[in-house]
Amino acid sequence: MYQRFELSEQDRQTIVSGVSCATLLENHHFLLVAEKSTKRCFKYRRGEEHIIVNHGGKGWWDAQRPRGTPDSSGDVFDLCRRLDPTIKWREVCTKLGELVGVQPKGAAYVAHKAPRTDERSPAERWADRKSLYRGGKVWNYLIRERCLPEAIVREAAAKGCLRDGYHAAWFAHTDEQGAVCGAELRGPDTHICLSDSIKTLFRFQPGSVQPVHRLVVCEAAIDALSFAALDQARVAGTLYASTAGGMGPETIAAIQTHLAAMKALPEAVLVVATDDDDAGNAFADTLYRLADDAGVAFMRRLPPDRAKDFNQTLKNRAQAA
Repeated sequence: MYQRFELSEQDRQTIVSGVSCATLLENHHFLLVAEKSTKRCFKYRRGEEHIIVNHGGKGWWDAQRPRGTPDSSGDVFDLCRRLDPTIKWREVCTKLGELVGVQPKGAAYVAHKAPRTDERSPAERWADRKSLYRGGKVWNYLIRERCLPEAIVREAAAKGCLRDGYHAAWFAHTDEQGAVCGAELRGPDTHICLSDSIKTLFRFQPGSVQPVHRLVVCEAAIDALSFAALDQARVAGTLYASTAGGMGPETIAAIQTHLAAMKALPEAVLVVATDDDDAGNAFADTLYRLADDAGVAFMRRLPPDRAKDFNQTLKNRAQAA
């Protein structure tokens, strides 16, 4: 006689508390991104897939999928079915039951990372960074390696949204009052956000400060500056912004604030300039929905040479020159 399989609540809690999502990801050939992981938050990558493990291993979320959509976040049961959509419920429970108490390798690595010694806030650390100067290591990185025009780099530095971090360029993220609350760090060997950053938006508005009626959103600050350099339609009131990758609640709130203010302005438009790949398309879908909810027109702009991003277009042009 057929008897439906049921998992007791006690067994469910044993699995949720005893199986780390990180272990499951490692068993499916995801690799820890050590430089972007902390003791509280592990970042894993497999090809173009990026999954963040949080809540002490009990939770996860996909940095490339809009929050709230199917398969974008959950517990270890949700992750198991996300990784293998065809697996049956009994097999899910059996598979996870065998992993109770197994520690992920990534957790052991991160646990031995040297503790951060600078306990100052992002704003305090930002204030300690010096202005960009011609011929410096960061200047040369942005001009020579990333092929940004000198005029754009100078203006961004003059606007106070770019500083010299010696080993990396620091791109400010600011709150509604304009106070620094985080930073993107980009250099030859650096691709992180400043620890304890609250990711809102990197914002660069050339010329005089005016009400924003054209908002350009990219995934990285260097892409935003690259778009500005390539932008033939640049008009007063254009703000070039970046999300620094995945869009958390603070980033979404910052975009919504801009869109709400833009709604009453003539010819207001959101220009979606995310990367030309699957992740960029997912980010674009989220931005389309935000603009549609706000009643603001939107459009997608892709690199003219179909490069992955706008900075790659600048590099391609420099190489061809």
